[in-house]
Amino acid sequence: MPVLVLDPNKAIRPDFASQDYVEVHNGMISEDIDKEVAIVLLVNAWNVNNAVEKVIWARQRRKQEDAQRENERQAQEENEQRMAVRGLEEEAARNKERKKYKNKYMDVSMAPPPMTPPKILSAYATTCLQKGLYVELWYFTNEGLDYALKTSTALDDDTVVQSIDKDGNAIWVTAAASKGSKTVQDNKNLLWEQLLVMIPRFLDAIHAAGWTNQRQDMMARLFMGLQAHPYRLSRDPLDRTTLLKYLSEQRRLWHQALDTGTGAWNIGLLSESLICAAGDSVHKEFFDQREAERNRMVSQVSLREELAC
Repeated sequence: MPVLVLDPNKAIRPDFASQDYVEVHNGMISEDIDKEVAIVLLVNAWNVNNAVEKVIWARQRRKQEDAQRENERQAQEENEQRMAVRGLEEEAARNKERKKYKNKYMDVSMAPPPMTPPKILSAYATTCLQKGLYVELWYFTNEGLDYALKTSTALDDDTVVQSIDKDGNAIWVTAAASKGSKTVQDNKNLLWEQLLVMIPRFLDAIHAAGWTNQRQDMMARLFMGLQAHPYRLSRDPLDRTTLLKYLSEQRRLWHQALDTGTGAWNIGLLSESLICAAGDSVHKEFFDQREAERNRMVSQVSLREELAC
């Protein structure tokens, strides 16, 4: 189908009776057709041709308008897709910023100031729990919380240092999460009163860190078993120290077994034989220290006597 350039609706029919069409008339005149008939035939032919062109023009215009609408629809769809992608990118950037600077975007309660400081774990202890690693229970005592409160704003969260994970790979972590307190106490050196304070905090912390229900239950049973053990109510302070030493050794060995992949055990089940072994070690350390102190005092007395002579 030919493509029309000019609108046939605006076409003006020629004057076929004018001198411009004399040669056309002469070519059409015959015995049956005179000049007037020739003019009528030319007018009729032009009208028919113009009517056909009008139909073609109308179809052509509809096709062009349909194509234009489709192009506009595609352009609008592409623009909406670009806007959607840009919106997702901007939302991702905002989420990244909110995560990076969480203190800046955190909702603030309209409550009055608290009477006591908030209980915040140190970044080091939190990081260890999130990784499922061993961490000293001292961090969950009142002293450990005081340390966390003093150091929580000492380092910028963006300050990172290079560290080594358990597989020997170099990783980047925050400076606050890469090292613990220099004043941390070993579990065996904790007071029993400190242990009672930190147990609920430790259990809440491992739950928040996403430890499995099985491991949470093991830890809860471990602490319950130690509190229910006969040594807990013993008049001999070394018996309570024995339980703390057992706790320290078992938690450390349990985590080491997990890290090395050799397989751990149900730490919630107390072993009386291992408790006895821990007791022997505690008593030996106690008597060794007392003997060393006695020898030190004897040496000081001997030295004073020698100086007096």
